[in-house]
Amino acid sequence: MNLLNIKKNKNIFVLALISALASVLFSFMGAPFMRALFVSTKSWVFWITGGSVVGVMLLAGVTNYKIAETAVYVAAVWVTLGAYSELEKNGVNWLGASLISVSAGFLLSISGYFLILKNLTTSDLLSELVEPLRLALNETPGELVKFLPGLLVASLTTSLALGFAFEAKILKIFKIQHERVASRLNGLEFRLPSGAIWIALFAALYTVLASPFRIAVLNSMFSEYSDGQLLLQVLCINLLIVLIAAFFFQGIAIIESIFRIYQVGRFTRTITYVLIALQLTPFVVFVGFVDYWADFRKLVSKKIKTT
Repeated sequence: MNLLNIKKNKNIFVLALISALASVLFSFMGAPFMRALFVSTKSWVFWITGGSVVGVMLLAGVTNYKIAETAVYVAAVWVTLGAYSELEKNGVNWLGASLISVSAGFLLSISGYFLILKNLTTSDLLSELVEPLRLALNETPGELVKFLPGLLVASLTTSLALGFAFEAKILKIFKIQHERVASRLNGLEFRLPSGAIWIALFAALYTVLASPFRIAVLNSMFSEYSDGQLLLQVLCINLLIVLIAAFFFQGIAIIESIFRIYQVGRFTRTITYVLIALQLTPFVVFVGFVDYWADFRKLVSKKIKTT
């Protein structure tokens, strides 16, 4: 028994070390390791590991604000994963836990970036934050900064989704057993609330509708603001960024469910996901969006039962 405990503790130590390195080197892609760390040991181990990583980075960031900037984002991901897992452990449903944890991570990141910017002699921090995206989209930094909230929320939501998707595989690799929480979300059943569809439709329509209509109708609701139209447009685009990420994961859940129903082989799955990563992402988002009306999983299940 002692040998088993020693081996488990060694595996958890290695997992904690990898979680720390992955969160720094691979951004939200390190979320599966962090999620596996939380569910396989006591929560204080998770928080001390994350706090140590962020603390060291902040100390190093005293003379290099790029490191401090990265530390803020790493802290936001740790808080998002940790807060969700704590709430889940206390019986909070997945939707409530997701909203609270992503909000906590988002507020931490915004507060951290504000404090870093306040203590700098340069005002180029936010511009450099979005520089890679600016180069890809050929936009000015000032325009992309407006959409930073949506990008942050989308990335934190993605960290949760990746944690759910690969948690079991990581635990299996490290040969760590854990107890399943009763309130845990089954990823294959993930479906956004119906209200998300109507919010997405409104945001998309307002973003693409002709300017005269926006001025005559929608902007009238914000007449007390001199730039009400711009404010609502920026809000809508940020909402779209977040909802596109959410519909993407709903589409993935649908595709994976259908694969399991038809018992699709590993080779076909691998090819499909490679194609999704390379060029089929918009199609997956569309599948997740249309699922509100089509309910693909229910449709396929009924078809299987009648054959």
